[in-house]
Amino acid sequence: MLSTETRLRLEEIINRLSVGGLVSLEERIQLNKYSMRVPFIAGKVSQAIRKRESI
Repeated sequence: MLSTETRLRLEEIINRLSVGGLVSLEERIQLNKYSMRVPFIAGKVSQAIRKRESI
């Protein structure tokens, strides 16, 4: 289970990823870590990548 603070931080990173914004290596590692454990986050990351590719 994610805390509200963690979920909001990850969603902010995912939003930047979806619009082609800067995402640091540390943030990408953090996203990868949570994506492996939390299907909701994995789905959001996949959507963000698809959205970025369509831009």
